[in-house]
Amino acid sequence: MNEPRNPYAPPSTPVEVDQVRQGSDDPGRFIPYGRSVSAGRGAGWIGDAWRLLKAQPGMWAAALILMFAAYMFAAMIPVASFFAQLLVPFAYAAIALAADEQRRTGNFELKVLWSSFEKRAVPLLVVGGVSFLASVVFLIVLAIFVGSEVIGAMMGTSEPDPSTFLTTKFWLAFLIGLALALPIGFATYLAPQLIVLHDQPPIEAMKMSLVGLIKNILPGIVFGLLAMVMLLMSMIPLFLGLLITMPILAITNYTVYRDIFVEDN
Repeated sequence: MNEPRNPYAPPSTPVEVDQVRQGSDDPGRFIPYGRSVSAGRGAGWIGDAWRLLKAQPGMWAAALILMFAAYMFAAMIPVASFFAQLLVPFAYAAIALAADEQRRTGNFELKVLWSSFEKRAVPLLVVGGVSFLASVVFLIVLAIFVGSEVIGAMMGTSEPDPSTFLTTKFWLAFLIGLALALPIGFATYLAPQLIVLHDQPPIEAMKMSLVGLIKNILPGIVFGLLAMVMLLMSMIPLFLGLLITMPILAITNYTVYRDIFVEDN
């Protein structure tokens, strides 16, 4: 016999809510320095990015092609190519602005990609400059330990003895350089999103990014492992899978930020 239904009880039908809700104008609660999330969210970041991509595949294809073409154009200029890394924070910021507009309205326009150049160019250049200097320090450490010919090989300008890359000295230098560069990578990964979406000063944004990612080492490891598996699987059918995998991984720059630094109401 069925029990009588309480007319005052709340509805019991389960409702599925995406972590990144599209068409929601709720800005959420900003969490300075981020929050810790479960290790499973490393996979969730990829799932959130996939939902954004499949909702507007044509717009994301156009946006990413435009950004890639702009980067390649800058890289082809002899002097500018050396400083092309300064543009990476602008790409992160553009993706974040497009994804956030899609979250709020269900769609985005290509003109939003240039908003970061118009409004927050100087702070983003500061982040790009820090990342660029970290790369220079990394190369200097390698050059000190193993010689400049290895640097030329890594940049594609010379061909040293392959055995150089198998020496203990090379890997020691590589690990030292990585230990110096990794904190900078953490600091600059989410800083562009915090700058353009929350008007944070560049130094403060980099501190928040560093702390936020340190709090989420475990989901970061899960995300990194899954990303590597996706890339490897994408290469099997004539690299065609990269047409989907690369856009997903690009959009995760936004979903990682959103999950760590914003709590939905």
